[in-house]
Amino acid sequence: MSHVVKIKGRYYYNRRVPETFREFDPRKYVRVSLKTDSRNEARQKAAFYNEQVEAYWKGLVAGGQRHDNRHFQKVVRIARQMGFTYQPMSTVAALPLLELVERLLALKDLKGEQVEAALGAKPEQQITLRDALERFWGLAKDKVIDKSEHQVKKWKNPRRKAVENFIALVGNKNLKDINRADIVAFRDWWLDRIKTEKKNRDSANKNLIQLRAILETVSDDMKLELDIEHLFKKIFLKNTYKKSRLPFTTEQIIELLNNDKIDNTHVEIKRLLFIMAETGARPSELLALRAEDIRLDAEVPHIYITDRGEEESLKTSHSEREIPLTGYALKALQEMPEGFSHYRNRSDTLTTNANKFLRTNNLFPTEKHSVYSLRHSFQDRILAVDAPDRVQTALMGHKFNRPSYGNGPSLEQKMKWMKKICLC
Repeated sequence: MSHVVKIKGRYYYNRRVPETFREFDPRKYVRVSLKTDSRNEARQKAAFYNEQVEAYWKGLVAGGQRHDNRHFQKVVRIARQMGFTYQPMSTVAALPLLELVERLLALKDLKGEQVEAALGAKPEQQITLRDALERFWGLAKDKVIDKSEHQVKKWKNPRRKAVENFIALVGNKNLKDINRADIVAFRDWWLDRIKTEKKNRDSANKNLIQLRAILETVSDDMKLELDIEHLFKKIFLKNTYKKSRLPFTTEQIIELLNNDKIDNTHVEIKRLLFIMAETGARPSELLALRAEDIRLDAEVPHIYITDRGEEESLKTSHSEREIPLTGYALKALQEMPEGFSHYRNRSDTLTTNANKFLRTNNLFPTEKHSVYSLRHSFQDRILAVDAPDRVQTALMGHKFNRPSYGNGPSLEQKMKWMKKICLC
């Protein structure tokens, strides 16, 4: 068969991938422009190209490798320039003696990829999963450039865990040896955990996403040419509807803050609850406060939430803001004008301990409540008094989704609305 097809006056080599090779080359068809409008020339070129394609497929099978178009095209192009048909090393070794001698003689004037083309092989770079993770940290420095030491650790931990989970299942493989069956097995392992341990689908997807990013980043850097799209095709789990944390009602917050039980927890946990309830600030923002950020003697007492770079960076650029102090928050910060010391920059630890204490003492209205529900409640309360959108976003640290001009609402303007939702 000629394997030639004419499309809009130009000829193409066109061949369906045989079933015997489909496992190694998932394409349905191989189609390449022959760059000619002459049928005779097209047939000659197609015959030459077909020889190379068949040799390529056989090489994939022999090496247990999957199709990589970039590598194939590059090697074939060099082989054509040399006048040799590309064949894998196993085939080259079995060539007639005369042709093998011709290839070897050609090597004296060749370098690098030309040698590879003549002999049909090149040394493959090898790197294990654990080594790849260490390499990834260096390649992903831009992701953590503005993060504190604690935030970098928090960013690294789930990625390290994803790799260790994968290694526990498939072993510390070389990246080139990872196949789709390994990824599917990892996905199935997570499915079992979701069923038996009530794990969240988000956790599974995050592990898969993190693993993919590591493999893709290192593969691109080392030019390993892993088929990432094939490895992770349709692998992620469909998320079910996830209900947000429930907010407290105003009455529930007042009851919580006046419950004698909270005197039995660490004083900084108690004060965090007071400040969050009145300001709606995130725990990480409050724990990063320094003495100069707690402005009790200002005409309008307030806290200044700002990015501290190496210590604690803000979630977004819109998070930098000033929040007036009223009620419970003002009282709590008057008792700790230097800010948090015991839990400073350890918001995860504090919120974990706070949630555990409140849940153990039945101080949450439902299982859907957490410490962070206080922030949700603040948003509801400021909305309930019809505060302007720009005031709401300025207090919450959210993006104002309309063109904004000027400096935004002043402390006096913010205080006007804060007094309307003060809890005491």
